[in-house]
Amino acid sequence: MEIKYCKISSKGQLTIPKDFREQLKLHEGDEVIVYIKEDGLVIKPKASHLGMLRGLLREEIALDKAIEFIQYERKKWRI
Repeated sequence: MEIKYCKISSKGQLTIPKDFREQLKLHEGDEVIVYIKEDGLVIKPKASHLGMLRGLLREEIALDKAIEFIQYERKKWRI
């Protein structure tokens, strides 16, 4: 596992190292999922659609949080 140290800016922003962004195929404007786990912060690429979320966070997030996230995404799709 590769580890890198990053600084948080005065605006609370964190830069993901370039090689990590390349490995995860993250590009400017992409969204990520961020949540707190027992001992730290977890950042994962956002799934492009809800079908891809199945199993992604199964053991890492509470069911009520998953439901809340799905409801939030559904609201964004409504016209």
